[in-house]
Amino acid sequence: MNELWPIIKSTNMQRFLIIILLTSFALTGFSQTKIDSKIDSVSSDYELIDYIETSPQFPGGEDSLWCFIENNLDFKILNYSNHQGKVLVFFEIDTTGKVINVQTNPDYTQRLEWLVNDSLIENEIRRVIKLLPDWKPGLQINKPIRVQYILTINIPYTDFKCKTIDNPTTAYWKVDKYAQFLYKGEKETKESIEKFISENGIWPSQDDCTGKVYLRVLINEQGELSDFVILRGLDDCRGFNEEALRLVRLMPNWKPAEIGGKPVKSYTVIPISFVIR
Repeated sequence: MNELWPIIKSTNMQRFLIIILLTSFALTGFSQTKIDSKIDSVSSDYELIDYIETSPQFPGGEDSLWCFIENNLDFKILNYSNHQGKVLVFFEIDTTGKVINVQTNPDYTQRLEWLVNDSLIENEIRRVIKLLPDWKPGLQINKPIRVQYILTINIPYTDFKCKTIDNPTTAYWKVDKYAQFLYKGEKETKESIEKFISENGIWPSQDDCTGKVYLRVLINEQGELSDFVILRGLDDCRGFNEEALRLVRLMPNWKPAEIGGKPVKSYTVIPISFVIR
């Protein structure tokens, strides 16, 4: 169930509302007590009010809002890493209904333990929020007001709200059981990848580089890998991206993802670590 928390703030003789929009898929570990605490930490000028005369309205309603967001998000970016947590997205609807001042994870939210700070993920979320079409502006005392939403988005993003998603990548992320890589007796994907790299990896150059290259791949119903894309590489290190790509292309078949007990195509993101031991 979605919850809206209306708040009035006075700044420079202007009053505007902040609505904290907490989606049902993002409520885990975010209790009402923590919401109140967070509001207090933003500004002492905030005070709760009993009602909002007229909230901003997205064309077609809330379901249309989530359909717009989910049809435009690139899930291969949101789900590329092993992050577990949430991204906080702040944006305002001005008095003409336009979306302005989009930001993610501002400084005063950094104390939240579940916060996911990742420039690649945050840039993608901001990109989509900036694409939102004009809203019908909010009203207070029959006058247009500026309204801010604080939206929490779970990472990885797997709980979809839109009832009619057209995004072709969505079907490859929304599965019951994720694809697995089981290599030479290892029982977990992470350990299997590490063993495979240790047996087959070649240090690319004399560069003293360390880090990870993240590749997205498509795994078909037979567990075969294709559609190799580097999501984040070590661009300043000679040959490291190329070596990561070579290793992933060399991998044997994976155990495919499942929906309803049947194998299906799915996307997965494979991290290739370069570590000096």
